[in-house]
Amino acid sequence: MSGGPELNAGMTVALLAGAAGVVTGNTVMFLSSVVGFVYAAYQFTSGTPALSVELDREIEERSPRPSEDVTVTLTVENEGDDAIADLRIVDGVPERLAVVDGSPRHGTSLGPGETVSFSYAVRSQRGTHEFGPTTLVAKSMSGTRGVREERTLPATITCDTFVEDVPLSQLTTPTPGHIETDASGEGIEFHSTREYRPSDPMSRIDWKRFARTKELTTVNFRESRAAAVLLLVDARSAASIARRSGEPDAIDLSVYAAERIANALVRQNDRVGVALYGSQQLFLPPGGGREQVVRVRATLEEVETPKELSSSSGLFGSSRNERTMERRFKRLRKRLSSETQVIFLSPLADDTAVDVAKRFDAYGHAVTVVTPDMTGTETPGGAVSEIARTERLNEIRRGNIRAIDWSPDEPLATAVEKSARWSA
Repeated sequence: MSGGPELNAGMTVALLAGAAGVVTGNTVMFLSSVVGFVYAAYQFTSGTPALSVELDREIEERSPRPSEDVTVTLTVENEGDDAIADLRIVDGVPERLAVVDGSPRHGTSLGPGETVSFSYAVRSQRGTHEFGPTTLVAKSMSGTRGVREERTLPATITCDTFVEDVPLSQLTTPTPGHIETDASGEGIEFHSTREYRPSDPMSRIDWKRFARTKELTTVNFRESRAAAVLLLVDARSAASIARRSGEPDAIDLSVYAAERIANALVRQNDRVGVALYGSQQLFLPPGGGREQVVRVRATLEEVETPKELSSSSGLFGSSRNERTMERRFKRLRKRLSSETQVIFLSPLADDTAVDVAKRFDAYGHAVTVVTPDMTGTETPGGAVSEIARTERLNEIRRGNIRAIDWSPDEPLATAVEKSARWSA
């Protein structure tokens, strides 16, 4: 409850000391009142500051690639007539983005009309990330008074690179789609002619030929059909590798790529499903439509950091793991129809990944391997890993399996485009 005017401790002390000095004739006590007057004057010159500031946030790239560093710059301008002796700023960094350079906190003083800027960098991950409110705290010169405000500057970083055209095999389903086949039937591109049948529609009769020969013939067009595709993510512990500390590992990047590819394929009227190859068992059968895109995203959100299968130590433990993975491979293969294509997303960190791709191919499934490159040459070990991965990639291509070699430093769409040129 507010009473009268606010009590000023310095003025009170000064008046009491001065009055006591006059009454007692004590010069020292009288002079001590000067200290109180000085403190009172300091308080009067340090009133509650006004936060008359303009705040602006600039984001270097709002649609970055995964693991790309994004610079965020905040600019603060004092639009008031009074100086702000102590201004502290804390930006609302999105929860899932790590700050990798600089700091979202800053302290400064601002005179009237002055401007200050500071920057920090965050590392992107897949998804949409919203910035929270920016907190401003201004204090007086004495530090006894202050004001706090939160300013909302709506901004998002969306790591959502779309893949425009994923190369697929001619292995298709009867559903109409975008893949040109060698089959004749309904379509646009001319394929062949054949003898007319009474059940043929009038629109497909070759009337020009009839005018010349008086014979009825039917025109066949090249059919365009849809594909059924399973996105298989290598989620084994061997695939949980990253180029550098703090960056997404190969499983995170494979999940990101799977979601982008699923979006692209569904837009082309293809049917898409998702499965994991690893200790965690997830399976979503191929389907189409926007609802399937939502289901794919929800399934991929459940992907966990892999753990070694239990009892994995020693020779016998390793044999048990191999038998378990073999059973899961067979169970997964039996779930797939003969026309289902497999897009295997793996860093090719070991020979097992190569075997998985080759085995699906041997069972008649058209296979495409999307492999994020997690190797580096900064260390001798990294150089050896790069050589081993290159040999595995070449082995896959020698088996006439399409492979998309993707560096996380470039958009996934660029890697797909390069792969299409390589395969041409």
